[in-house]
Amino acid sequence: MVAVVIFSVVILSLVGLSFQVAKHSTRSTDQALSMAVLLGKVDQAATASFDSLKVGTFCDTTVSGLYRVIGCSSVDSLSLRLKTDSIKVWTTLAGTDTVRMVLQRGKERRPVPLR
Repeated sequence: MVAVVIFSVVILSLVGLSFQVAKHSTRSTDQALSMAVLLGKVDQAATASFDSLKVGTFCDTTVSGLYRVIGCSSVDSLSLRLKTDSIKVWTTLAGTDTVRMVLQRGKERRPVPLR
């Protein structure tokens, strides 16, 4: 009888531990997906030509199981030669922060010939 009680306590402890491991694994997977969306948007903004950056806000959603990762890119024109691209990524996963990144892009200047 004592052996059954000890065995039950050990099994219940292992079940609780495995539940915590699964919960943290899911959270880290969703955070990795959020960072992948952010890095994808940053790469897209950094490699796009200056003239192809259209002023406005553009959002897209990536679904992972029960959670969604929303990524928005907002381009503002500061002048004819300068634009700001603000990238914001957040998830519906409770307890996570919104990640923001701002890129400033300038139009390439033509070399000025020597006078």
